[in-house]
Amino acid sequence: MFEIFALLLGVLSPLSSMSAVQPDTAQLHSAEPAVRQAVVHFAQKSASRAQVSMSRFDTMNGISLNDTKKDVLAKKGKPLQVTQDRLTGCHEYHYKDAVIGVCEDVVDYVHIAADSGKMQVNGAWVPLKKADLERTFGKPQFVAEDGNVFIRGYHAIKVYTNSDTGALEGVDFFDSTTE
Repeated sequence: MFEIFALLLGVLSPLSSMSAVQPDTAQLHSAEPAVRQAVVHFAQKSASRAQVSMSRFDTMNGISLNDTKKDVLAKKGKPLQVTQDRLTGCHEYHYKDAVIGVCEDVVDYVHIAADSGKMQVNGAWVPLKKADLERTFGKPQFVAEDGNVFIRGYHAIKVYTNSDTGALEGVDFFDSTTE
């Protein structure tokens, strides 16, 4: 995205070859500062919005780790299926876009399958592709054999990958102090 703005600024620059070739550039030069200012303002606003929204992980696909079972049902409606994890005893609420693990009436994790193609973090849609995830979240804080972990405060997002193929298998949103 930065390259696009740099290119736009270069094209709009008074040193561009276009201003040297065209004799009647007075109108172009008088408009350039306003256009340049608008492009720079847009770039700064977009960059700061992305940084602010991803400086914390508050929600994934609309669900917070502070939500209760009642909150999940109010936000997502009736699940397609409810299962119980044999090891933890927690319930999993299966929806088209997520599986939500609820333990002791509070959301413990949100899982997004790779075939979803995208996930929503803090209201912003993020494609489930390695380059897009790293562009959005930066470098992972932990790299494991089965994936990368991005941490913001007490919350974490783990991107699971197949150790043989490197293909993305899914994403979990959870409290980083419990894993």
